[in-house]
Amino acid sequence: MKKLIVSAVLALSAVASAATWEIDTAHAVAGFTAKHLGITNVNGTLGPVTGKFNVDDKDITKSTLEASIDVNGIATGIQKRDDHLKSPEFFDVAKFPTATFKSTKVEKGGADNKLKISGDLTMHGVTKPVMFDVELSGEVADPFVPGASVRAATASLTLNREDWGLTWNKPIANNGFLVSKEIKVALEIELKKAPAAPAKAAPAKK
Repeated sequence: MKKLIVSAVLALSAVASAATWEIDTAHAVAGFTAKHLGITNVNGTLGPVTGKFNVDDKDITKSTLEASIDVNGIATGIQKRDDHLKSPEFFDVAKFPTATFKSTKVEKGGADNKLKISGDLTMHGVTKPVMFDVELSGEVADPFVPGASVRAATASLTLNREDWGLTWNKPIANNGFLVSKEIKVALEIELKKAPAAPAKAAPAKK
């Protein structure tokens, strides 16, 4: 009996320490940087971000992350370039409108708020393993929703776009290319947790 009680307490403790944090799309940006002509940076955003981060603050390695990006929203500030990026020569958004990430492993990254999150990135119809360097803030009270909480996460990685079939390019002088194969990706995400559901009142004794 004692073992059953201890097991129940441990199970309840684990549930209490884990929480689902929804990505607040209105406060989430997936940015990228590519080199143009090998000398200048071109910056852009990939589109609206949705998903959830199940965070276990007692054992962060038990956390999981899933995110989806609407690539139709890709923007660099130049319409002609945006249209090219959406075309079959790049993302082919008509066929592959979303990019997704699903974690497979969460590790501590040294400092208390640093993580390394490995998982599968699916983009342009291709799935490859990647690892994000992540910084996760503590939670604070949401000033607009009584009882709710918010926290932030930043994530970054560098990838070779050709690994996902994004191979369009033009050779230039000095054995260079018009667009770099190496792309830097950076996400700034606000996460929100809904208020805890009120406890149900015990039924009145008859």
